[in-house]
Amino acid sequence: MTVPKREKTMQKALKDTLLSIPNNVIIGATIAHGAPSHFVSKLQRIDWLGEQIELGRLTIDQVSSAKPVVASQPTAIDTAKLDALESVANRAHAYALQGLDLSRSVETAVTTIAGDMASTRMAIDQLAKAQAASVVDTSKVDAEVASAIAKAFAPFKQAVIDANAQEAVASGVAATVVDRKTALDVFGVNVIDNKGNQVWVDVWNASDAPAIDPNFVWSEGILRHLLLSQYTSENLWFGGEKGTGKSETARQFAARTGRSYTRINFHKYSTAEDYCGSIGLENGATVFKRGAFLTAFASPSTVILLDEISNCAAGELAPLNGFLEPNSAVNYGGQVHRRARGVMVCAADNTLTNGDQSGRYADTRQMNSSLADRFARVIKFEYLSADDEAEALIRHTGCHQALATHVVAAINAARAKVETGDVIDAPSIRSAIAFIRSLNMLSVDEAWHSAVTARQPSESAAALDAIKAAYINPADVAQWI
Repeated sequence: MTVPKREKTMQKALKDTLLSIPNNVIIGATIAHGAPSHFVSKLQRIDWLGEQIELGRLTIDQVSSAKPVVASQPTAIDTAKLDALESVANRAHAYALQGLDLSRSVETAVTTIAGDMASTRMAIDQLAKAQAASVVDTSKVDAEVASAIAKAFAPFKQAVIDANAQEAVASGVAATVVDRKTALDVFGVNVIDNKGNQVWVDVWNASDAPAIDPNFVWSEGILRHLLLSQYTSENLWFGGEKGTGKSETARQFAARTGRSYTRINFHKYSTAEDYCGSIGLENGATVFKRGAFLTAFASPSTVILLDEISNCAAGELAPLNGFLEPNSAVNYGGQVHRRARGVMVCAADNTLTNGDQSGRYADTRQMNSSLADRFARVIKFEYLSADDEAEALIRHTGCHQALATHVVAAINAARAKVETGDVIDAPSIRSAIAFIRSLNMLSVDEAWHSAVTARQPSESAAALDAIKAAYINPADVAQWI
């Protein structure tokens, strides 16, 4: 229907009047009089108000006298995140099609991402509109955006895994934080800080994160140190007897939080070039090639484990002094190396930085005090309690609880003999797991010998066999397996 010229003129005059009213008053009027929540621009609100005035439901005075409401501004936040999202998508597309040649499935997955991008933008726009009349909760925006990104990239991630090209993609696309969850959700341990608040955990999307071991038993005390260091970036020193879970704790922390994981094993002949890198030829040019440590050091999210570091000579460890400082920027090999976001460094050793006082760990050294000082906290790992160790055996082997308790009693008796010098090395939980698993095919004597005593010196083996005779009852074992 054609609108008469006079009516058009009236509409324009009304619109001009509304346009002259401050935006925060317009927002207040639309909220006060029940405008639809998806109206977020001033023009949308003015059109709605003009319609209500023409229908006689409102007056100009009611609009102009409305209580002002300050508009929130999620647009800038979301625009920046959408730009970042599209940038990552473009990089993933380029790596997939130009550099990786992963297979047709990857191309299909990238096409799927392109479609998902529209859905992602729509979801973020809806979030912004829903918050238009309230204060923006940036943490909620971050979580929603991260979740949308993770969902959009899920098909691409699976295609890369199917094509066995995780390493190639990981080298080109850096990991990012995609979610935040409570420690209870991530680790099954309800960690509460000293103010009574639940502790939150950053969850990353590293494509090469290690596999989660659902049977791993967490110690709340040790977990607190790791969760603290995720915020402070402080280095940790894990010390204690072999078999107390030092290395696996670092690996499983990386697994549960979606981080990359790099383990560097040190020995008496390790050199700085071995782990930091060295000058070499590449395509006929002389270049510095990063070693495992510096590669991980520059890769966001990575948990780096310096394993048995006290075996290495102090001079070869000297470069670590600079790298392990807060906010480090170290010139090494003609390049400046900086710690990437989220990188955590842990040392795992049988000593507590001050050398081996038991005499059982040959070739270990007391750490240079400068290097030892780079580790903010030294955490002594102990064997699990009898109940927790039995639970771990049950989880890993599926054995009867009575059998797990039976074996733990024998293992703890062996550990007590270490203190008296009758046994050189106590059996670890790995040995206990191996013993229980062997019982399905071997006799008690054969299982104990191959899993526990065969690796021991003769005097230790004799003591361990005596413990087996005293603590392991073949008749009871037979009814539990």
